[in-house]
Amino acid sequence: AGVDIKKRDPKKASKKQKFSEMYDLAAKFFQKQLEASKRGKKAKKYLLERGINEESIKNWRLGYSPDSWQALSKFLISKGYKRENIVEAGLAIKKNDHSYDRFRGRIMFPIHNPSSKPIAFGGRIFGDSEDTAKYMNSPQTPLYDKSKVLYGLDKAKIEIRRQDRCILVEGYTDVIMAHQAGFENVISTSGTALTEKQLKILSRYTHNLFTAFDMDDAGASATKKGIEMARKLDFDVKVITLPSDMDPADLVKKDKNKWKDAVENAKEIMKFYFEDAFSGRDLSESKDKKKIAKELLPIIKRIPNRIEQSHWVKQLAERLDINEDAVSDQ
Repeated sequence: AGVDIKKRDPKKASKKQKFSEMYDLAAKFFQKQLEASKRGKKAKKYLLERGINEESIKNWRLGYSPDSWQALSKFLISKGYKRENIVEAGLAIKKNDHSYDRFRGRIMFPIHNPSSKPIAFGGRIFGDSEDTAKYMNSPQTPLYDKSKVLYGLDKAKIEIRRQDRCILVEGYTDVIMAHQAGFENVISTSGTALTEKQLKILSRYTHNLFTAFDMDDAGASATKKGIEMARKLDFDVKVITLPSDMDPADLVKKDKNKWKDAVENAKEIMKFYFEDAFSGRDLSESKDKKKIAKELLPIIKRIPNRIEQSHWVKQLAERLDINEDAVSDQ
């Protein structure tokens, strides 16, 4: 049949299976801590105040990692796992001859593969700790390659395919709140910049991509790079514009109809770039025209389709009131 059958290393398969079982046990441990421990109950109260309801907490398997050096490790050892396995799986960190739990005092978001099995965690610090990162993710392991994983895809894939469009947001809470409000085609990039591997996985379900990223200066270059990559891979990209100082989770909590309107009024990416470049500029000034061209020409140049490229060259020439050939030459 022309299919190349690759031999599988049974040792690697066995290790992946062991790690998968360990992550499932860890998720159950964190879930129990959220419900039963004193600090976990406070973390759960915080989640409820953020607008995440009981059903979502259960469906997304949210949990709490105790602020203890060895709590998870001791639990997993009691289930028959070796300390070196726990370190190799990324659930503990080895320092000198000792190891300690990677996640401590954090609200835990399990990251699932498309088969809904937990393969990693994202942990948000709960409480005041200036010398600790706000978010922490699992490291690369035989189970988890962050460049290939999209948070929420296991729950969103059917709806993405049905609607033939995917909404990409930045945070775990954004995904959960959107699904809770009935927008089940929403996923996120698990705290990484959008990668080519993620886009190729997404292309199995749709080529229509709506982004609800922060397009301000901070992080904008990484976001734009991901968007340009998506366009090269033949995605139709639109940008959802949110009210200032609001992320999708905030908007959904405040008024889910406003979120729905923002999605329906998403701007085609080139229109968004044009509006952004022309905003606040004086077209009677040649220096402002140069600034606009400097921002837009590299973007237009990267458009792979020559007909579409020609369309935007013409649009830029008309709006700047200059000769189209001059734009093409530049």
